[in-house]
Amino acid sequence: MQNKKSIFFFLFFFLLFLIPMFSPYEAAQKFGNSIAPDGNIERFTPEIFQIGQIGCAALGFLSLGFSLFAGFFPRKYQFFIQQQKQSLRSLPRRFVQDVRSFRQSIIASFKIEKSDLILLVLIMAAGFAVRWIMINRPMTHDESYSVYIWGSSSLRHTTNDYHLPNNHVFHSILVNLIYHTIGKIPAFVRLPAFISGWLIIPFAYLLGKKIYNRHTGLLTAGLAAFSPFLIEYSTLARGYSLLSLFTIFIFLLGIYVIRHKNLFAWSMMILISSLGFYTLPTMLYPFGALCVWLFLFLIFSQFSSNYRNPANFLKYLVLSGLAVSGFSLLLYSPIFINSGTDVLFKNVFVLPLPQNDFYPTLLSRFSDHFHAFTDNVPKPIWILLFLGILISIVFHHRISQIRIPLQAAFLLWLPPVILYQRPNLWPRTQIYLWVPVILWGSAGMIAAIDWIWNKARFHQQSRLTQWFIMVVTVAAAIPQGIHAFQVSKEISIHEIAIQEILTDDPAKILVAVAPEDDAALWYYADRYDLPKNIFNKNRPFSTVYVFANPQNEGFEEPRTIDDVLNRYGPGAAFVLSDTKQVFINRDNAIFSKFQANSRVVEETFGTK
Repeated sequence: MQNKKSIFFFLFFFLLFLIPMFSPYEAAQKFGNSIAPDGNIERFTPEIFQIGQIGCAALGFLSLGFSLFAGFFPRKYQFFIQQQKQSLRSLPRRFVQDVRSFRQSIIASFKIEKSDLILLVLIMAAGFAVRWIMINRPMTHDESYSVYIWGSSSLRHTTNDYHLPNNHVFHSILVNLIYHTIGKIPAFVRLPAFISGWLIIPFAYLLGKKIYNRHTGLLTAGLAAFSPFLIEYSTLARGYSLLSLFTIFIFLLGIYVIRHKNLFAWSMMILISSLGFYTLPTMLYPFGALCVWLFLFLIFSQFSSNYRNPANFLKYLVLSGLAVSGFSLLLYSPIFINSGTDVLFKNVFVLPLPQNDFYPTLLSRFSDHFHAFTDNVPKPIWILLFLGILISIVFHHRISQIRIPLQAAFLLWLPPVILYQRPNLWPRTQIYLWVPVILWGSAGMIAAIDWIWNKARFHQQSRLTQWFIMVVTVAAAIPQGIHAFQVSKEISIHEIAIQEILTDDPAKILVAVAPEDDAALWYYADRYDLPKNIFNKNRPFSTVYVFANPQNEGFEEPRTIDDVLNRYGPGAAFVLSDTKQVFINRDNAIFSKFQANSRVVEETFGTK
């Protein structure tokens, strides 16, 4: 009798979900408008309806599956239901116990030998210093745009707008909170990137220690601390260092859930993965690799006996994947409601490259990745790293504490996904790979040096390995320290330009600038509390400032004052050319001032 009720219950919901699944958008819109207070649901777009149909289809077929399960396997169904009831009743108690167990494991993980602790603290201190020295460097275009558009706006706008994928939403939320509470100088708006970039160092150590050994962890921390690419994105107000940190977190949690059945750890994995997606959709790459890795552990039965059987471990894995998908979509729902789904899934930056362009572009990007990884890194170090990667793959079974190589998961996941998506793989979008690659190279280097010590029968091999780690780390640190001091001396030409106009009345000036320089000027104008209106040419003005970049590297062509004035300003007719004053005249910037042609301004706008 109980099973019959369950069968009809699930069949009812299956039929109920069929209605939106097969209804046309027009009918759903008409129904929605009929119950709306104002008779019109403006945000109920075809894209939102399509998402709803997919959700209804999933829930409908899930209901049908349970109905069939109850009908054809009544005893197994009853046993399954009883198990789930017991599990739900014990959930709060188990969750509290798992939190305690997880906390104890974390504390135990950071119990390290005194000599290792001293070395790790020194690495972290030096890594902090080399990043902090650069934190007030001139603001670049993309980060200026992100801060100006989403950091300085309302929190609602930050979470609702995705007109460009520059909005690394979770990172933008953090910047927004800092902007409106602490301040908006470069050091403040870069704090989320800076802190996450610095935290990469200790957690890279922990990842190396968990997969290989403590010496591998130390070398990984040292090379991650002084990776030019990781340093660069630790000092830019973008979400890339967060992505890298989240990647380390989820793989550490992956190792933990393999060894312990812990609901809290799975929950943390879901939360961090979802926040990773909310920062950058390219979280798909490390999260997919994690799922493949855990599935390989399932296939080879390399998981804790507390899971009882493979089906139980698979249940946790599948439910976690579904939870990450659902939670990530929920986080993006304000954007979907406001702008539809295409802004995320079909914007011009994520659309697949044409087939004929993909492979040449991919080869070019491989070259970009190589330079991003090796530029300003001493040649012996990156050669040793690449050799170490080969050693770590060939001798994985000898040097790793974990049977299933992480390299295998990435190799099984990334190539098919990349070939299917055909993305433009800019190095910054693949920053999640930096620490794993450094880790694999470090593991091979430590394995090789330990083999040398053993063959030579040296005493105090651990001490010798620590000295090797210190030498390699210092060698990597020196060029980064020199570079950091050089960068710290740079002065923002855009900030200088804005400082030139601070004495003028903002209501009477207009600033004309080309797209490649506009965001930095916007940021610094806002930094000095100038109104956004100074960039609006559709209003009266009495003074015109023009910023041109003669070098204009990577854009259309070298800019001239006349070019910027005519293409992006009001036009030459609006200024008196004989009143021109040049405030800045450098290779990368010309900043000039003109008195406006009051007659033309008055004829156009009706007033001065």
